[in-house]
Amino acid sequence: MGGAAMTTTDIARLVRKWFDAAGQADGPLLPFFVEDVQSLDDALVVRLSEDTTLRFDGPGRVFVENSDLVFDGFRQATLRWKHYGGGDDAPYHERTYCEGQVRLAAPIGTKIDLL
Repeated sequence: MGGAAMTTTDIARLVRKWFDAAGQADGPLLPFFVEDVQSLDDALVVRLSEDTTLRFDGPGRVFVENSDLVFDGFRQATLRWKHYGGGDDAPYHERTYCEGQVRLAAPIGTKIDLL
């Protein structure tokens, strides 16, 4: 993307391309598949399988490093999920992060280079 700042639309496009190449993101217990990626004003919303959502307010940058998708420099990231197998009536849980990185791991052996 050169040296220019990425828009949320650019970031959404990169996230979709990464999932197209990776197929899924490996989690600690389950793989996650992308259901939807939306650019909303100054936010990026990534809806994943298993009733899981990642929301990045003020997303800074997104890049691929060692085939992983890395979100960095966001103002705030919110992870919202239901416990696996909890059913439709299970409560949602939410955790907010104001610093750090979020990494979505490509499946083992998957090589991703989006350049």
